[in-house]
Amino acid sequence: DETAQILSVKKEKKKVQPPKLYDLTTLQREANRLLGFTAQQTLDYTQNLYEKKLVTYPRTDSRYLTDDMKPMLPSLISQVAEKIGVDASALKSDDNTEITADVMCDSRKVSDHHAIIPTKTMCATDFAELPSGEKSILQLIAVRLLCAAAPDHRYAEDTIILTCGGEEFSKKMKTVLFGGWKDIWQRF
Repeated sequence: DETAQILSVKKEKKKVQPPKLYDLTTLQREANRLLGFTAQQTLDYTQNLYEKKLVTYPRTDSRYLTDDMKPMLPSLISQVAEKIGVDASALKSDDNTEITADVMCDSRKVSDHHAIIPTKTMCATDFAELPSGEKSILQLIAVRLLCAAAPDHRYAEDTIILTCGGEEFSKKMKTVLFGGWKDIWQRF
């Protein structure tokens, strides 16, 4: 009949920043992981969406937008959120401040083409009319824009180390303090 003895309890607050916007390679990887699409399928679907003026140019290696795009982003973000059914409150931090587009914009990190984002034309499109592959890619791109615009995900991590019968054990527990961008991501 052994008694466990607590050696230490460590409490930490941590955060996970929102993901950056998609470049082609990141979109292809994520579409493969989540949807099972090959890199070529993802490129083809995204190219079709571009030709329909629903997303920006897909062949990019940048995950940022140019600084001159900042003024149009709040309107685009709110229209995309409304179109895919995300409440605008999900885009605010827990102290109710809106997130700025500054984190998405950096002209110095854009060479030929900026990151892939949905266009305002997408907001007027009936998703039901799109082929399923294109619709899935469009939703991925739209959700990524909203996640990139959302606040950090914050959580507390408690680590307890104890000993019992000469053995040392540790247990980590996470408690979400504020869902942030992960609340948007988990809906899709």
